[in-house]
Amino acid sequence: MMIATLRKYHRGLFIAVIVIFLIGTFVGLGGYLFTSRDTAGAVAQVGSTKIPYQRYAVRVNQYLDALQSRGTDVTDEVRKEVKQGMLRDMIVDVLLEKKADEMGIVVTDDDLARDIQSTPAFQREGQFNQDVYFNAVRSVFHEGPEQFEQDRRTSLKTARLKQLIYQSAKLTPDEIKDLYAQANKGSMKNFDKERAAFAGKIQQQRALDLINYYLRQLSAQVEIRSYLDQREQGT
Repeated sequence: MMIATLRKYHRGLFIAVIVIFLIGTFVGLGGYLFTSRDTAGAVAQVGSTKIPYQRYAVRVNQYLDALQSRGTDVTDEVRKEVKQGMLRDMIVDVLLEKKADEMGIVVTDDDLARDIQSTPAFQREGQFNQDVYFNAVRSVFHEGPEQFEQDRRTSLKTARLKQLIYQSAKLTPDEIKDLYAQANKGSMKNFDKERAAFAGKIQQQRALDLINYYLRQLSAQVEIRSYLDQREQGT
């Protein structure tokens, strides 16, 4: 039940107001994580990119607070699951950013400005308000606008990559028919009624498989270090 609850609210809650992902669940990274000597201020390191512990801790606390606001009993087991899941997600974000850079995906200053100005959390009476924006970034995310905008640019870049991957996983009409027939032992009785939902499900799975393929490739190319245990133990 606890795992189901975490999956239900995965990636989301207040953070989802700011960061929207097309596909929010990634698997297959566990075998690539290992611990080594610590790096000051980091909870993990992916190649030369450090993931700041403070940013990680803020996201974990936001997630846990949102779970509690929905009536979830935040036990030690839940906390552990959230901490591990958040670290895995942040590592995945770094890996996907590297892939996006390889593919030449760019988020311009204008793209970033439009995204921030259209975010409801940064508006007053339906209009972007700079004071609201600065206050929200400092009080909720505990960082300055420059760092927040850098993080947001990364999020937009990886979101574009995921969208491209999702679009590339689109099936042809013949593929949908063949796969539906295979899944239903040749019966096409409910095909017209179920076609859209079935195609969407298969497309999403293909996209996830492709993302995991990229992640496995990238994980083999860069060294991934986790310092979570040292941080939690205060060493």
